Amino acid sequence: MDPRRRRQALIATGREHALAYRRAGALVLGLAMVAVVSLSGCRDRKEEARQKAELTTALQQFSAQVVELQKQSSALRARFDKLPQDLPGLDPVRDDLHTLEEVVGVEDGRTKWLAAELDKAFASGQKAAIEKLSNAIPRSTAGMSQVVTKVMHELMPLERLASQRRFFEEVDAANAKKQRQEK
Repeated sequence: MDPRRRRQALIATGREHALAYRRAGALVLGLAMVAVVSLSGCRDRKEEARQKAELTTALQQFSAQVVELQKQSSALRARFDKLPQDLPGLDPVRDDLHTLEEVVGVEDGRTKWLAAELDKAFASGQKAAIEKLSNAIPRSTAGMSQVVTKVMHELMPLERLASQRRFFEEVDAANAKKQRQEK
């Protein structure tokens, strides 16, 4: 064989070997990447499961607080409805009670919406959606609890006033009856 052809054959063989080595290297690198991604995927799933449990617990706690506020606001509504509607100072308390009931109702709806969004976010696996949802879940109902306390304190003097009014109306009725009997 001609030395020139032999050299070209060796060069061609070398190129083939180099190409084969590159392909093998790429294959090994690809397999290594698949393994790393698979392992990190397992860790991500564990992290997602932990995060979902944490967010579900936070949402359940908030939901329980909202249910308690619903009970308290309905008890305040019952107390308010027993009051005579012509008492002075009743309108601001009525407004505060309406505001409280509206806010509690909105928060109840929000907890239901957040529960559905929580399921959707984790089903999609989108980290941005999960993070956004995490920030949307309220951690406390402290502001609403303050409104409950405010309405409760506003009701107390009105209830005393209504009680005094009933007492004096009963006294007046008894006196009127006594005067009629004397005549």
